[in-house]
Amino acid sequence: MSRTSAIVLILLSALGFGSMAIFAKIAYAAGVSPSMLLVLRFALAVGMLAPLVWMRRVKLPRGPALAGFLLMGALYTAQSQSYFTALMYASSGLVGLLLYVYPILVTVLAVTFGSERLDRRTLGLLIVAIAGMAVMLGGDLQGQPLGIALGLLAAAIYAVYILLGSKVSEGVDPLAGTLVIMGAAALGNGGFALASGAAFPATLDAWLAIAAIALATTIAISCFLVGIKHVGPSQASIISTLEPVITLCLGVALLAETVSAGQLLGGAMVLGAVILLALRSQPPMPVAQHAEGAPT
Repeated sequence: MSRTSAIVLILLSALGFGSMAIFAKIAYAAGVSPSMLLVLRFALAVGMLAPLVWMRRVKLPRGPALAGFLLMGALYTAQSQSYFTALMYASSGLVGLLLYVYPILVTVLAVTFGSERLDRRTLGLLIVAIAGMAVMLGGDLQGQPLGIALGLLAAAIYAVYILLGSKVSEGVDPLAGTLVIMGAAALGNGGFALASGAAFPATLDAWLAIAAIALATTIAISCFLVGIKHVGPSQASIISTLEPVITLCLGVALLAETVSAGQLLGGAMVLGAVILLALRSQPPMPVAQHAEGAPT
């Protein structure tokens, strides 16, 4: 696969993830709790993907690869719970900004463990993307210490999830890996839903919104697992900072939300960093590091 195709897949993944907040608002307005939303999101996604995996006769991962994808599902459960719980103790703007600290964490971890090299251009684009996020999400950023801690925890967990995905997805069909991740996340979030006594949705609008989130989840995770193998974890995470820009645009188009000049400026900064990164060639890795499983 060409690098351009991989970038398109990462952008498609960003579109899927970025659209979920819009459908989540519809579900919350219908009285759906975060825990029930999460368990139904992953359970329906498994139901959508399983027949396709069966028809394609795709083999599920085994051994260490299976363990790795199950761990990714557990991480996804912890990240989702941390993020949605943080929203109860801090503003959505602050929680969103804290979550998008993860590209910095991904890059630092990737460089620390030798899977990627950090050049000045990537560092500069990373700073521009995060600065754009800060400008776009500026405003009401009050939050309790617990909300801030959970927001940072969500970012840290997602950074580990991305790096793990770049390792365990090698040689595994993306659909099979996605099915395992979502199955594990459905079980994990199901435990939280049972513990909290969450009720099933009571309206058709709520079910349709959750089904849309499940479909977006299936597409987003599959595309990300394919794309990350060809652009590397740090660059994939920077490209993914386009997600809140997509959410902002969809909110304006579908929910008639207003946009401030600061949000437009921040969105332009993020988009500019993504475009410049997409035009950048991936620096070659030393042979020794490539042999150890560095992303290609």
